[in-house]
This record gives sequence, C-alpha cells and structure tokens, in this order.
Amino acid sequence: MSNVLGVIVIARNGDRNEFYQDPKTYAPSLTDSTALGVSDLHLLGTQVRTAYLTPGSASFIEDISTDVVDTQQVKVRSKAGGEGTVVFDSAIALLQGLFPPSPRNKLTLANGTTVMAPLGGYQYVPMETVEPGNDRSMESWTDCPEFQKHIASFHSSDAFKAKAKEASSFFHDVKDFVFGRQATLENIWNIYDFMNNQLTYNQTYAFRLPPTYIEQARALADFHEDGVFSDTQANGIGNIAGRTLMHTILNSLERIAFNSDPLQLMVVQTSYQPFISIFHQTDMVKEHPELKAIPNFGSALAIELRRGLPPDTRDFLRFKFRNGTADPDGWRVLHAYGHRSDIPLTEFIYRAEGAAITSNKQWAQVCGTNTHPNFAATATAAAGRRSIELAVGSMVFFALFMLAAFAVRARRARKSQYMRLYDSAEDIQEIRAPAMSPVDTKPMI
Repeated sequence: MSNVLGVIVIARNGDRNEFYQDPKTYAPSLTDSTALGVSDLHLLGTQVRTAYLTPGSASFIEDISTDVVDTQQVKVRSKAGGEGTVVFDSAIALLQGLFPPSPRNKLTLANGTTVMAPLGGYQYVPMETVEPGNDRSMESWTDCPEFQKHIASFHSSDAFKAKAKEASSFFHDVKDFVFGRQATLENIWNIYDFMNNQLTYNQTYAFRLPPTYIEQARALADFHEDGVFSDTQANGIGNIAGRTLMHTILNSLERIAFNSDPLQLMVVQTSYQPFISIFHQTDMVKEHPELKAIPNFGSALAIELRRGLPPDTRDFLRFKFRNGTADPDGWRVLHAYGHRSDIPLTEFIYRAEGAAITSNKQWAQVCGTNTHPNFAATATAAAGRRSIELAVGSMVFFALFMLAAFAVRARRARKSQYMRLYDSAEDIQEIRAPAMSPVDTKPMI
C-alpha cells in the first residue's frame, strides 16, 4: 500500500508563439498557445495520472477518487499574468489528461433518465486563475522596483561582464538570424526564445540556422535567467518568484496533512520563473547544478507528502522533478536543504516559511512600493462605483418618491371629483353596491 497522503504538482506551461519580456523590467507581451504546447501538457497530465491516480503505482495517493474527480480533493490554480492565456490553456490541457472523460461521469434524474456529461463524460475541474492585479503569489517579479534593481545589479556584476565578453563572438555571428533584435547578453532571453520558436515552427529558418547556435543561445539564456531569478540568500529579492509561491506550497501542505481537510492534490500551473527560485531557496542546486537553468516546456515539480513507516511515523516530503514530458530520466528524486533522503514536514516548514511572502502587503514592502501597484486604482475605481451606485440609488429613490406623491395627489383628486358629483346629483335616490360573485370573495394568493 502507498503511503502518499497527497501531492502538490507545480507545472510549467507548454510551448507557444514567441514571447517577449522587457530585459530590464520583465514586463510581458502577448502570446498564444500552439497545438504542440497543449498536446505536450495533455501528455504531462497523463504522466501525473499514471504516477498518482493509478492504483498499484508506488506513488498512488491513498483514498483519492480516480475515475470521477472529487472537487473537494483537488484544487487547481493557474497564473493569469504574463503568459497568462498560454498558462491557462496549458492547465486545461493538463486537466484533460489528468482526469480524462469517464463514462462514470453521469447521474440519474428523478424520472429515471440517466444523463452522461458531454464528450463521453468530459470532466469539468474547477480552476482558480490568479491575476497579478489582485494576487501577487504567482507573478511577483513585475512592477517590483527592488527586483528591477536586482536585475541591474546582476547586469553590472563581474560574472555577467565576463560572460558577455566570452560570448561576444556569438552575438556578432547571430545577428543575421535574429532580424534586428538586440544581440546582447541582457536581451538573451528574447534572442533564445525567438530562435527556438523559429526552429520549431519555421522550416526555412530551421534549414538555415548553423549547428550549435541554438545550444549556445540556450546556455547563455540559462545563465541569464538563473542569475535574474536567484539570490545568495533564501529571502533575497532575486528569489521573489519562489518566495511568493512558497506560501501556496506551505498552506497546501498543511491542508493535506490535516486529517479533517479533504484536499489531496494541488495543481499549480505557472511559468518557468518560480522553478529556478525554488531550486535555489531549497539548496537543491548544490547537489544538482543542472537545475540552474530554464526548465523545459511541460516540466513539473511534484512534492509528495508521505507518512513515515514505523517506527518513525512522522510526515515527510519527497521532491520529484521531470524536465519536460520527454525527459529520459522521468521523475527524478531531489533532496531539499542538504538531506540525503525525504525531509520531515515540520523541518521543511520551519526552514522555508521565513522566506515566504504571505500577502500583497508584504510583497509591496519587499518590493519597496508604498502600496500594491493596482491598489490605488482599484480603490479609486471602487470609490467611483460606490459614488455611481449612491447617485443611481438617490435618483431611483427620488423617482419613487415623486411617483408615490403623484399617486397620492391623483387619488385625492379622484376622490374630490367623485364627492362633488355625488353631492350635486339631486335625482339620485339610492346608491347600491353591486353584488359580489363567489369568485370575487376569494382571497388573493
């Protein structure tokens, strides 16, 4: 029997069209999913299902519903900023592989009719999208002045200057293949992303690109992104991508460990940045320096909460990483904070929570902003909405008041006119009320 109580799966989005990020601020541009990208994430969903939702697997989650999703046991969060649309599409594709259509996804109505969900029992798994304008837990590196200072500091460091000098010949030669894009180490993310995208989808470009160019661009991009999204200290500003996501991780682990909470599977669909930071925060890069790199599309980090075997029946964590769906090594076990085995849950929480950022307010303090960047606009908009609501409410109240006053005046006028007519009718001998029918005597319902 498996001793896995629950799992957190952090997944990177699938392939997409070219994606530009400002080299100084990392402000994102728009991009779109591709069939290749969502197909890859669907495959990742099946791989996660095989590992954690298939009875008999060594990592099967005990007591979890496998055929038809129990929405109390599963929670999904998806990043909506930056590559947001692509991340959202990736989450949908992953869930389709994780919980495929099931003929058991049906119910019987009161009249005895059996109804199956469309598309052969398609499963609709609830998903929370996280917009950076409201929640900074999944995109904390944009609009952050201190992080921008960190980027500038990295770009002015001796290590960066040495790497730029070393790569100068490559940047000179690659200009003919980037079509006017700035060929510098500061802009290497955009250079690599463009080259990789063209190599994947443009056959003419793929036939022309000289050997080793894409490998050189990838190595330089790995160096650059690792320098941007890491720090020498776990609570350093460079690790902000992992520090904000760590709060979600710790909160989910506590929920899974709590016997009265039904949560057993947490899926976090995000982009590449938090992976780099988390690998540094937890010291995993010390044993695995190859993790100082951009994870491939469709990568996933699984954090398993396991019940220890007697005599030590405490809860432990096991980390597994898969660098894309085509990773020949499959799910590799990683160790946190220098452990050579699974780390006790209590120790991990103790060592990780100090660097975690738990709120928008704390994020603003760490980033050196007085308020959340959208808070003032949100408050102004809310105040505007309240003013409009009050004004509309006042107008409606005034209209109702005038209508009521008009009705009262009209009723009085009719009564006065009727009395005048009654008093002047000298020939009227008797006024009789009409007889009421049985129907008229029934009360209104």
